[in-house]
Amino acid sequence: MRLVHVSLRSWWWGEPLGALFGAAGGAWLGHDDDLPMDEVLGVAVSMVGVIIGSVFAILAMITRACDNNFLKKARKAGILPVVNYLWPFFTIIAMGILSIIFLLMVAGMPEEVPTVLPMAVGAAAGFCVLWTLAGLLPALGALIVFTRLIEKTSGVQD
Repeated sequence: MRLVHVSLRSWWWGEPLGALFGAAGGAWLGHDDDLPMDEVLGVAVSMVGVIIGSVFAILAMITRACDNNFLKKARKAGILPVVNYLWPFFTIIAMGILSIIFLLMVAGMPEEVPTVLPMAVGAAAGFCVLWTLAGLLPALGALIVFTRLIEKTSGVQD
């Protein structure tokens, strides 16, 4: 849970609001057996997988830029610790993993369980899936900020 870093800034980006809409949609899908749950599960798993893969690729690029030379310049420029700029990415990964866990629970749930259980698990899955999707905006913002940090440190003498 320490990886899910929620600050007041995240309310500006709308992640919690989007996640609440996802929870409502997931509960609604879990409530009605006539709705296309299998199709929604397939789309949700695919989207979460693509997002997590993209975030790992972005983190690989960022950590590649964090060589000793950059870190020395960042220290001189007073912009350490660099990990402060990575929290949106860690949050997306954590919420994506939770999404996959809840989606697996929804997919493997037997039909004879009481209606409240598929609703609760569907709501949790919808919450995490839409938080993962909504988390892309602050992560892209953090990527832009980090690119500006690299640009800022390029003027610092070794």
